[in-house]
Amino acid sequence: MNIRVAVVLVCCCLAAAAAERPVYEVARAGTPIRVDGRLDDAAWTAAQPITRFVDNTSGAASSYATEARMLYDDTFLYFAFRCADENVWATLNKRDAHLWTEEVVEVFLQADPSQKSYIELEVNPLGAMIDIFLLDIRKPLHYESWNSEKLKWAVQVDGTVDGNPGDKGWTCEIALPLEDVVPAPHTPPKPGDRWRVNLYRVEKRPTAALLAWSPTGKPNFHMPEMFGEIVFR
Repeated sequence: MNIRVAVVLVCCCLAAAAAERPVYEVARAGTPIRVDGRLDDAAWTAAQPITRFVDNTSGAASSYATEARMLYDDTFLYFAFRCADENVWATLNKRDAHLWTEEVVEVFLQADPSQKSYIELEVNPLGAMIDIFLLDIRKPLHYESWNSEKLKWAVQVDGTVDGNPGDKGWTCEIALPLEDVVPAPHTPPKPGDRWRVNLYRVEKRPTAALLAWSPTGKPNFHMPEMFGEIVFR
């Protein structure tokens, strides 16, 4: 196979993969959500679960069971994660630390694909948060210069956070203020509005894994063109 043919095949595969990005319908929260990390609010029962988290590079199935859900109201876009984990581990406990170097769940959101900016949120099992507003691919405002004032998040751990075996897992809730999503065509979003979103999980112990709802095909989370889509109901 010559180089030109190989390049064409790769481009076709990437185009096909992009065309198959997952889509999730975000329902309105029917009742209030208390952001405490417990995921026991009645509203979450109406949210369709996302259970397909795969290896971000290869797209292969993962043994780390992960579930996510999304809801919204006039003020917030809510995210919920449930991570089965026998070795929950994290050491960083300050806001805006480099949480991605340990175990973490992540949300990437681009409300207007015609613009280059997007938001990145990460929470670890110790309840530390990093919130980043990026002007372009990997070009963030300095971490400490943008902290969402009304952002809410919480975690609950069934076990310890020392990386030793014997744990069952951890859960996380995030409430992103819609007023922070400044490039969005409408805030609050209107039914039928479509935003790009990706959900990730970084696992370190006992074996490392980079998991994604919508795999990018590379060891790189910062690929908005490969994100999934959410559609507001």
